[in-house]
Amino acid sequence: MEFISTREDAARTRLASDLVLVDGWGFAAGLLPIDLDNDRTPLPEQVEAQVRKVLANLERILETAALGRENVVAVRIALVDLPRLYERMTTAYVGFFPPDRLPAMSCVGAAALPRGALVAMDVVVRAG
Repeated sequence: MEFISTREDAARTRLASDLVLVDGWGFAAGLLPIDLDNDRTPLPEQVEAQVRKVLANLERILETAALGRENVVAVRIALVDLPRLYERMTTAYVGFFPPDRLPAMSCVGAAALPRGALVAMDVVVRAG
């Protein structure tokens, strides 16, 4: 197994790795719209900006492991206030993955997320 963090001294790395690779599979859980270089930076306010930030964080984490968007096979999205924010979330999500390489995706409602985030994502990747 390989445990990957983009920044070893970040507060979040006391709790979890950014990505865990095992037997050709990778798992990233609880990806938030935080600044990976400074855990204390305020979160973007709008859900669209938060989705874009989570996806940018995902891309950076994948690059750290020499992986890319094409390796993502599944995305689970947790969204606060699902009925109100789902359409806005999908507007920001669409286009991140190539149309011929769309991962499986599910979205669930959440009562609350860490740091007051509106969105969080779990991702499964396949290396190789």
